[in-house]
Amino acid sequence: MVRGMFRVVAGAVACVCLVTCGGCGGASGGASPSLSSAGASQQSSSRQGEEKIASSLEERAKFLLDYKDKEYARSDEETAMLQRAVDNGGVVSRADYEAAWNNYKQCLVDKGYVAPQLVTYPNGIHDLPRGDPSARLSTEQSKKLTQDEVYCYSVYTINVNDLYNLAFANDALLTDSQQAIVDCFHKQGLMPVSYTKEQYLKEWDEYGETGDMTVFSFDPLDMGIRECQTANGMGVDYGPNDNLPTWKPFG
Repeated sequence: MVRGMFRVVAGAVACVCLVTCGGCGGASGGASPSLSSAGASQQSSSRQGEEKIASSLEERAKFLLDYKDKEYARSDEETAMLQRAVDNGGVVSRADYEAAWNNYKQCLVDKGYVAPQLVTYPNGIHDLPRGDPSARLSTEQSKKLTQDEVYCYSVYTINVNDLYNLAFANDALLTDSQQAIVDCFHKQGLMPVSYTKEQYLKEWDEYGETGDMTVFSFDPLDMGIRECQTANGMGVDYGPNDNLPTWKPFG
């Protein structure tokens, strides 16, 4: 039984799992969630020889600026934001970050949906909202909504979001996203420095087996904890126990 549904969030070339998806590269269809395998392609490093996404934020910004998606043409607005980030040592300004997310919302409004209420965490990191289960969309509506969400996010937001999140939650630019999450816990004062990635993974495995949220050494619903996870590309939908806002795309 799936106790918490994983979804991939906030990645430049990652799979985007949006409000109509059950899971995207995480647990689905009855498999127990396990962070030991989730995002395995990003977990090839160790504390002794950590692999990096890039040598610096500026290098990452240049990569994203030069990157051409085969399916979605990046908007001129986001391209200009990335150029400004390159000129600023790879740092995305708060104004550009907010503008990128506002462009995502406006794109959906232009396609006929109600503007989504973004999830906003204590330090200002944004995330996509969960779908409201009471919306009861048809299969055709759900399919079109997913296509439109992916389009809007890919065209207006995804690359700026990637850079901004790295600066907040993974300034060491680790490819190991789970280590980056734990490091973020330490940096934000959410967990003691003695808390390790190995303990984090073990607790997620136990939760996947039992569904008991008390196995964690932290409150999994804490918004600071979830901010570190979201900014490192991991979100969890806890179903009826969740406390994040939901979105009815047609009101």
